Amino acid sequence: MRLSQHECAVVKSQVQSIFGQEAQVFLFGSRVDDLKKGGDIDLFIKISDQSDLFMKKIRFLARVKKILGEQKIDVVFNQNNQRLIEKEIQKWAIPL
Repeated sequence: MRLSQHECAVVKSQVQSIFGQEAQVFLFGSRVDDLKKGGDIDLFIKISDQSDLFMKKIRFLARVKKILGEQKIDVVFNQNNQRLIEKEIQKWAIPL
């Protein structure tokens, strides 16, 4: 996994702060592979309360970027575990 302990801690703490203590966050995509270089930070966030999701996502991204600096971060939320994207993410995702 190509995220530092500090980056993992920041992401996880902000997810729980904004989306709730029960929220789970997973890393997927190229940053999962230690042999690859570059790439954005792809996050899959499992939440139960999807109310006001757009504003929460904006707040989350703003806080993380303020702490870690400008980075390309993509966020996918659980909606339906039958969606192809969710099935693929869950095959390779690593919990933070």
